[in-house]
Amino acid sequence: MGCKASKEATTDAVAVENGNKSAPPVSSASAAKSSVSPSAKTTPTSNKSSSPGVVKKQESARRKSSRSSANTKSSSVNSPPDAKILQMLLQARASSGDVTGVWPQVIQMCDCDPLCILYQDPKTRSTPLHIACSMVDYNDGAKDETSVYSIVSGIRALLKGDPESASKRDSMGNIPLHYAIDPVVPPGASGQHERWRIRAAVLRALLPADYESSYEYFSRNDIKFTGDNDLGVCSPLYYALYSIPDDFMSPAPTLGYISVIHEANPQMVSVSNKLDGDKPLALLYRRFTRQFDLSEKFFAGDNSRPEVVGHRRKYKIAASNTWNIIELLLRPEGGEYRIVHRAIQVDCPPDLLRYIVETNAEELTKVDDAGNLPLHYAAKSKPHARSDRESFPAFHTKYVVDELLYKFPEAASIADSEGKFPLTLAVDTGKQWVGGGVKSIYDAYPEALKQIDMDTHPSLQKALSYIDEETSSAIDDARNGIVKDELHDAIMLVQKNDVDVSEVVSAMWAHEEDPGVQMMGCIAISRLSAKASDMEVRRIALSAVPAVVNAMKAHPNEPAVQEKACNSLKTMATADGRREVSFVASGAIAAIVGAMQAHIGDPVVQQEACGALADIVFVGGADRATIVASVSGFTAILNALAAHPDVKMVQKEGCRALQAVTEYPHANLPELPRSQTESLLVNAKEQFPPDCAESADILLLRLS
Repeated sequence: MGCKASKEATTDAVAVENGNKSAPPVSSASAAKSSVSPSAKTTPTSNKSSSPGVVKKQESARRKSSRSSANTKSSSVNSPPDAKILQMLLQARASSGDVTGVWPQVIQMCDCDPLCILYQDPKTRSTPLHIACSMVDYNDGAKDETSVYSIVSGIRALLKGDPESASKRDSMGNIPLHYAIDPVVPPGASGQHERWRIRAAVLRALLPADYESSYEYFSRNDIKFTGDNDLGVCSPLYYALYSIPDDFMSPAPTLGYISVIHEANPQMVSVSNKLDGDKPLALLYRRFTRQFDLSEKFFAGDNSRPEVVGHRRKYKIAASNTWNIIELLLRPEGGEYRIVHRAIQVDCPPDLLRYIVETNAEELTKVDDAGNLPLHYAAKSKPHARSDRESFPAFHTKYVVDELLYKFPEAASIADSEGKFPLTLAVDTGKQWVGGGVKSIYDAYPEALKQIDMDTHPSLQKALSYIDEETSSAIDDARNGIVKDELHDAIMLVQKNDVDVSEVVSAMWAHEEDPGVQMMGCIAISRLSAKASDMEVRRIALSAVPAVVNAMKAHPNEPAVQEKACNSLKTMATADGRREVSFVASGAIAAIVGAMQAHIGDPVVQQEACGALADIVFVGGADRATIVASVSGFTAILNALAAHPDVKMVQKEGCRALQAVTEYPHANLPELPRSQTESLLVNAKEQFPPDCAESADILLLRLS
């Protein structure tokens, strides 16, 4: 469009502003998406001065000078800005097609009529830059560098004409950068991977335009994004990770996209969501386990078929790409990179930490550039208060310390670069004696006690009194010291009325050897889930499902643990398949069937396990039915019915589980043994007609 043509387009734009029905309509809904509650400025989650990231004062000063110059130039023109560019972009977005051709027109109009760039819609407060950023996913035709360059050039032309537009907020309180991360998705858009390369290029153009506004935006974890309502509010980094699909390409375009966002504020990798406490690394590890599980999926028939091999290869690539993103987020900005050291420093979730430690055990013996072992970082980490819901609870430190000492106990006897033993570092931080891992470090190397000045540390004598009477009697009364707690405090904690699921989960991981803590933890999770909404159940399941499965694996011969664990998984069944929670990849289904096999004589275990399988299949459909059958779930259910013919609840839940599993004709199921199954169903129907007759009749029809 030439300058003459662009002037002719003004008539249409003015007509739209005046409400002419023949002109393309512009509504506030199409002009700006509702994404975040209005708040002009929010205190950043991370300390701006502590980040070596995007805040560059000299660059900001230069750009502020540039803005002042631009404003002076524009103020010399008397005519007000009009909506030509904004209207052109809105019309292109409404077309829902390939809009790559609009960017050269935008660039030309910026040169011909720069006042158009300054226009801000009076209702939505959207600028042309807001709308342009919201259209980054409308470029299905951008298949080469020239097309991508055209999009980025359009964004840069708008920024050049109005440098202040990078920090202008629309009526929803959003700067343009927000819409490059949460754009309008065109109708019928596929999950094409090219969009992530385009988004990354647009972000690279936007970030330098206003470092301070960009940093402030990337430091928040209270932003409302579109999409899944269960997400609530979160950080831009978390939302970006949540929104990317399984990436089957190599190299991965999603990696470059996440890299740009992470570099803007690397500290956000450790920041939890405000409402559900989930963290970026926890989300990624759930995704990684799901993808890895799918890469080893067993299919009926010949598993060497090309389609099976292709499926497995595809998900191996996806899992590898997800792991590369995990490593990207763990990698420090400078210096030596050791994954175990970094996993301790950024507070990895328990299951991810265990995976990293087990697959990189050699790093436990190595010091980093600062002269620290992983145990030194765990020992010197600060404890968190119960009220701090955005951090892992205090018991998390015990879990970390125990994981490291289990693989390399000698670390307790190795001093850091300043000559301090891990015990000294742990006592200095004021951790709990048991919950903070201090006792674990002491047990591994008691001789380190000689390094500690008892006059300057809290109640250490009292903590030691029941361990080593000789040592404690030789120590003068301490006026200050560590926080004294007892081994049974974890059981007391999980029974509190105000306990949060994060505290329950932390206590379970830290005391996985204690069946009492595991049993009471599962009871607490069931209690929290039973009275919760579906959204709250999904929040609980994010961290609770792995903890419950870990309890079942740690105590396979404890029927009380298995019973309570099955019940807690049943109460969380509605979360399966949401936010990367997977009852398959986590091992939950296999653990339930394993409990049935190990405790065939316990009717309560059989009842709870059958009920859990029924609810999981009810939510997950044919896929979950296939998984139950693949781990011998059919046989386990029939054995439960046969072993407890006179127990009403076993018969009721067993029939319900069989009905759920056989509900889906497309599921890959074995044939039920007719003679055995029929007699069991007849018995259930005759023994307990009100509870079993309906399910039994349906199953008998299916057998016929």
